[in-house]
Amino acid sequence: MAVKTKDEKKKSSIIRPFGNVRYIIPPSLAAPEHHDRIVAWVEDAIARVVLEHPALRLDVVNADTKRPAWVAVDEIDFAHHITWEDMDDTAENYEEILRAKIEKRLDEPYTKLTGRPQWRVLILFKKGVHHPSSLDIVFDYSHAFSDGTSGKIFHETLLRTLNATTTTTTTNIASTETSTEKDDDGVLVANRTLKIPPSATTLPPPVEKLGKFSVSAKFAISTAWRELRPASLMTSSPSATHAHWAPIQPTPYATRFRTFDIEAVVLRNILTACRAHETTLTGLLHALTLASLAARIKESEATAFTGSTALDLRRFLGRTAPKGLEPSRTMADYVSQTAHVFDADLVREIRAAAAATTTTVSDDDDDDDDAPPSPPLVNLIWRCATRVRSEIQKRLDHGLKNDLVGLMRLVSDWRTQFRTEASKPRPYSFVVTNLGVLDGSSSSSSSPDAAAAAKEEEEEKKKKKKKEDRGSSSSSSGNNSWTIEHAVFAISAEVCGAAFQVSPISVRNGALCVSCSWQECVVDGELGEVIVADLRRWLRFLGES
Repeated sequence: MAVKTKDEKKKSSIIRPFGNVRYIIPPSLAAPEHHDRIVAWVEDAIARVVLEHPALRLDVVNADTKRPAWVAVDEIDFAHHITWEDMDDTAENYEEILRAKIEKRLDEPYTKLTGRPQWRVLILFKKGVHHPSSLDIVFDYSHAFSDGTSGKIFHETLLRTLNATTTTTTTNIASTETSTEKDDDGVLVANRTLKIPPSATTLPPPVEKLGKFSVSAKFAISTAWRELRPASLMTSSPSATHAHWAPIQPTPYATRFRTFDIEAVVLRNILTACRAHETTLTGLLHALTLASLAARIKESEATAFTGSTALDLRRFLGRTAPKGLEPSRTMADYVSQTAHVFDADLVREIRAAAAATTTTVSDDDDDDDDAPPSPPLVNLIWRCATRVRSEIQKRLDHGLKNDLVGLMRLVSDWRTQFRTEASKPRPYSFVVTNLGVLDGSSSSSSSPDAAAAAKEEEEEKKKKKKKEDRGSSSSSSGNNSWTIEHAVFAISAEVCGAAFQVSPISVRNGALCVSCSWQECVVDGELGEVIVADLRRWLRFLGES
């Protein structure tokens, strides 16, 4: 969470995740004359997503008090939440244009959403000339009601609803100007306003009510002392693993955001190497980020580091969930974290190995940064990656026991808590948030298991038959299928959290996209760019060697 100050009223005060997914428009809809039909089609699908996920229908009241609360809205005006922009397929700098738009939205205040749910969708309509027509759908939202996995769930649900929407429905919506149309599934839309029916699903329980969090006395006391004590009681010699190189600075608040892709074939090689070293991509990204920071930051500024891994708690909540609630398919804030401490001895060893890499480069080489890591550095990277994976697994083996979420009840005023955090040393130098794989095929769904998938497939067949009988065809058949080609995920800068954020996501059988973000003026811009370059270069080296 960012800390709002008197001089920053126009800035965002909440961490904002986003997910950008590139949807390939079905060939049958690619002709220019189908433009308005596509707009209607997509907005109908988003309406169905909103009805399926209560988190998208909530506004917060009493936000500036000790006891903020959620309230359900009766309607959602898409004019305030969904923006369309037509883009030129021939623009050579399209990806940079997209990146700049995303970076701007990460910090853009929700001024038009006062009294409305805190989420937005930007849709860039890219008309195909050299490539298939596509939509880049950028979904950004407040972390107060949904975590990173929720962004993935949003797009999984949207893909499913896009491939379940009928031409009859979209014709009704496209032709509606002043009247209200109700389709067979109960979706109410008029003038781009979605009416929320009384039968809509209710908000799921918060994670601390849904899960059985057990906390030992030792954990509670030690954690409460470390996390909740005021800054005045901090030791005069704070931990060397704190991010003293990036002190907390609430203003100016601006996010810098970069991405790079790793091709599918290279990614497969990387994952094979990870398995051979008994680690995962998450563990490897921790090790690579650590190696880059150690090599790029002077020892006088940082002798040790602490990293963090975001943990999705949904895997532990299924057994205790009320009937009808599937946490794995629910947009909510069901996230925790685990820390990884990299002490001074390890960091010193990494720095020595990194220095050996640069000294092996010939004197006439203009750019040492292009040099592959030395064998000792590669060995250290894999050793760290294996260790991180082991620490994550150990944390998962404990389930909900001794989790930070179990201590949330000790905080009576989160505004005061975050202001206190802002006066302390930053605990984490970096965080890795890995959303895994997004299935972008037309037959995919967010079903949690094969049985559910089979059942849903059978239901879809019945729906298809019914629609064909009434002269309409399902969009998930033939060349009417929507698919996902590419995905990006990132989080806006965290004032009190990790200084540098690494967020990987991939589309099944496609490229891996690694996003990096940081706060301007806290992380030096040149340093941020170099870390991104290191991650890209070393991932390619490990995947191609």
